[in-house]
Amino acid sequence: MRSGKKSIQTPISPIVIADNKSYWATHFYSILKCMDSHKNLQHSPRRFQEFPFWSLSLLRGNLPPNFFDQIEVYIRNWGVQYFFASLFNQKIGSHIIIELIERLEELYGVCFNKSLDQFSFYVSGNDSSLSYKLSNRFTEVFPFKNMKGSLSELIGYSDLCLVLDNTLTGSSVGIFGEVEGTYGNKLRTENYWGKKQEFCVFGVGVVEGDQKLIYFEESHHKGIPRVNLMFEKSHFFISDFLEVLNCFKFLFLYGPTIKYRCPDDEFGFFLTEIKKMWSTPIEQVFVFLERFIDGDDLVGYNDGSISIITDLQS
Repeated sequence: MRSGKKSIQTPISPIVIADNKSYWATHFYSILKCMDSHKNLQHSPRRFQEFPFWSLSLLRGNLPPNFFDQIEVYIRNWGVQYFFASLFNQKIGSHIIIELIERLEELYGVCFNKSLDQFSFYVSGNDSSLSYKLSNRFTEVFPFKNMKGSLSELIGYSDLCLVLDNTLTGSSVGIFGEVEGTYGNKLRTENYWGKKQEFCVFGVGVVEGDQKLIYFEESHHKGIPRVNLMFEKSHFFISDFLEVLNCFKFLFLYGPTIKYRCPDDEFGFFLTEIKKMWSTPIEQVFVFLERFIDGDDLVGYNDGSISIITDLQS
């Protein structure tokens, strides 16, 4: 459903989970990827001499017993950045991103070249190692005008980069945005956007709400058009992310022998496998989880859609 009135919240169509294993694998993968790649966590494997070769056992054995309590609130915020980057690269999130692109086209009065035949999301920001060499992923930056700051500053002080690609010519467009995984209402304030670059043109936020909704809002702070995608905390994307986060909290507190109440069999499958891989190098855990994350059923461009790259680091 679309609205011509920019002040009205426009809900997203209901989402159906077609593959529960892919869905839960994305949650487990995203939280572990945040712990592996985010530079600002107080307790992090990045500070180990062995890094990047670490395991869940090594992490628990070399940090205070309650270390996860001290970083949980930060992973609630930063972790959804990794979750959305992975989720939006899958078919389950594709219709949301296609609408985001359409809204940016409307707001800026442009039409992206139809030769841009696929899109992919990347984590940006100086606080994540995944932003390394991100500038090599695109040849232009949206909106198409002179940039006041530097490209490195834009990459360094944003959270997500949506790249539209022409797979034949190699030309591509980078579109930058922000993520607020805890206080999504900040995206509605002049003060928040006043500190951001004008080339950050979209936001993804988690907000209070008990209707389990996802919806779009549009804003024009200081005359700069932006599209905000809001997830209510009650939506299962967010509540399930917090469920997996809580599961890791108990794993790190009590160890891999803990019995945890799993919401379904697929969740239980990944919990069991992660327990088995407690001392396995984390890179092998990532490879295991990636095997289950949606990547076979891609959306093609011939039917008017945009195809998808599924790997968070692809």
